[in-house]
Amino acid sequence: MDKNLLFALDIGTRSVVGMILKQHQNGKYEVLHMKVMEHEERSMLDGQIHHIPAVARVIKNIKEQLEIETGPLHKVCVAAAGRALKTVKGRAEKDISGTPIASKEEVLHMELAAVQQAQFQLASMLHDSTSQLYDCVGYSVLHYYLDNHEIGSFIGQQGNVASTDVIATFLPRVVVESLIRALREAGLEMEALTLEPIAAINVLIPPSMRKLNVALVDIGAGTSDIALTAEGTVVAYGMVPVAGDEITESISSEFLLDFPVAEEMKRSLWQNEVVEFTDILGFPAKKTKQEVVSTINSAIESLADGISREILQLNGKAPQAVMLVGGGSLTPGLREKMAEKLCLPIERIAIRGIDAISSLVPSLQQKGPEFVTPVGIGIAARENPVKYVTVTVNQKTLRLFEVKKLTIGDALIAGGADLSKLYGKPGMGLMVRINGEVKMFKGGLGSHPTIIMNDKESSLSQEIHEGAVILYEAGKNGDCASLTVMEGVRNHVVKTLNINGTPIEIQTQYVVNHELVSLDTVIKDRDEVVSFFPSKISEVLEMKGIEINQKESSISVLVDGKPITLSRSSDNGLYLNGNLISSQFLWDNEDHFTFEHESNKPITLKDLLVKLQINLPQSCTVTFNNEEVTLMKPLYTCYRKGLSLEEDSVLYPNDELHMEKRKQHPFILQDIFTKVDLSIYPQSGETLIILKNNEKAGFQTEIESGDHLEVKFEVLI
Repeated sequence: MDKNLLFALDIGTRSVVGMILKQHQNGKYEVLHMKVMEHEERSMLDGQIHHIPAVARVIKNIKEQLEIETGPLHKVCVAAAGRALKTVKGRAEKDISGTPIASKEEVLHMELAAVQQAQFQLASMLHDSTSQLYDCVGYSVLHYYLDNHEIGSFIGQQGNVASTDVIATFLPRVVVESLIRALREAGLEMEALTLEPIAAINVLIPPSMRKLNVALVDIGAGTSDIALTAEGTVVAYGMVPVAGDEITESISSEFLLDFPVAEEMKRSLWQNEVVEFTDILGFPAKKTKQEVVSTINSAIESLADGISREILQLNGKAPQAVMLVGGGSLTPGLREKMAEKLCLPIERIAIRGIDAISSLVPSLQQKGPEFVTPVGIGIAARENPVKYVTVTVNQKTLRLFEVKKLTIGDALIAGGADLSKLYGKPGMGLMVRINGEVKMFKGGLGSHPTIIMNDKESSLSQEIHEGAVILYEAGKNGDCASLTVMEGVRNHVVKTLNINGTPIEIQTQYVVNHELVSLDTVIKDRDEVVSFFPSKISEVLEMKGIEINQKESSISVLVDGKPITLSRSSDNGLYLNGNLISSQFLWDNEDHFTFEHESNKPITLKDLLVKLQINLPQSCTVTFNNEEVTLMKPLYTCYRKGLSLEEDSVLYPNDELHMEKRKQHPFILQDIFTKVDLSIYPQSGETLIILKNNEKAGFQTEIESGDHLEVKFEVLI
């Protein structure tokens, strides 16, 4: 066959269209010959060949008819049906509380992880664990979220959780494999491959128009295939299982027609205002186009609704315009109903035939929308063929379906890499209570994956080509948080105390879960840590294991025949910087602390009086002529063997004591003279004046502690 001739096949659900196109020197194409043949049986379902021999027979028949015009045909351009594509939404999340996303590479990793999640979800939906049998042929980012709020970009943003939603499109590998086998049985070799939605888009929506958000809908017999463009590329594919057959079945049911008759009647509605038919009972009838459309209105409504809902789901909103191709696009009233459901002006929805293909030279009388895809297959397969790229990932050979620029990330997904584990996760943190305050300590950050392509360090976004050899190793998880009590408290104190001339280093002490530990003890999650510095002499002595013996003496005596046990203890002599102190005294850095051993002091009568909680004498303290004077009277007299004892008298074991209580009399002013010497003498004309608290008193006036007494001589006037 002439190298400028192209043989293109459109293998549809109901029929197969074969075309011979010629490419002119000016780049234009012309359809020279075309054959259409319907399947003899239901050998196609949803774009996949279910009966390879049956489909091969139809292909071979068309091939032989075209060979009469062209000569032998050996190679053919074909398309994988868009209705075989599966579009699934996926989501990926990442904890960024430890560190924000800082590079596009991390964003791409999240996107690819979302694609892989969509791939797993697809396998679950199809009850098929072999999700690797589906190739991702494209994806689009729907939204970026930061803490569940939509955001334009993650880079540099602070938050807790980053997430992204994507819509990914997958093609079953079996679709291509069965297509290749059917061609081989018909004696043909696949020259080039494309996707049906891409074929139609390539001839109707050139790249210069793809910045517009346009939906292309190919309405066939069994399904309606949808493709969307935006921002210069094809962003999504979809399929709804309603199409022209639903309209035919509605006509068949409403007017009692055999399916082929109903199909012919449906096609005639496009050009005729009145249709004639004979029902299955043999009765002829004539209906206007409006009567037929009114009768099957619910079926048209259902078709418009299914297509519109899928467009809105894929695009997230109504597109700027909609192009309809395929035989089902000729359904009366469909444009109007879709315009209503998408809230678009009717002029924004158009039915496009092959006359709208700018690169096609007009030659055939058939110009309807049902021939757009066959023409597009030939042109797209020549100008933008879909290829397989063979690469090696970790010594595993893979074949990737190239419908877009392929990256290392695509290869890793095809190789079964779990992208959610590609980047090392942060290590586990610690939550501990330190001195009553709950504190969090973060684990180490995970490392990035190591990716090598053709012996050079690469990244997930690096483009791959035929024969690429890729090696990757997942990043390692970050270390779990680990710290000692000293690191956790961060307030370690070191001081020196000289004990009996030897400098001793004293440090902060640590208790973990009520147990004394060293400063290098490792803290575990939910531990309770208490730190303290031994600032008292007693704490230092206990920490250093220094024992200061407490010597205790104990005796038993009889008091008025009643046995009383007396004991007395004394600390060793404790001195800090030369001053006598108690063991509860606070010390400071470079202090000098000494302690001496002393024998116990004897037990005296005073110890007994303390034990019995009595006072031996009665006292009264007053001020006499501006001097403080204390008067004493015995309340008790203690006798041992008839001899009276003083407070400092030593008691001995088994002493027999007798306590005699004296009659208690109040102190009077006259008692003061037993303690003071009144050495003043009256002058001529003076008389003695006695005052108690500035009031006149006498020698017999009672006095109490705190009274102010005064005795003086004054001249009487």
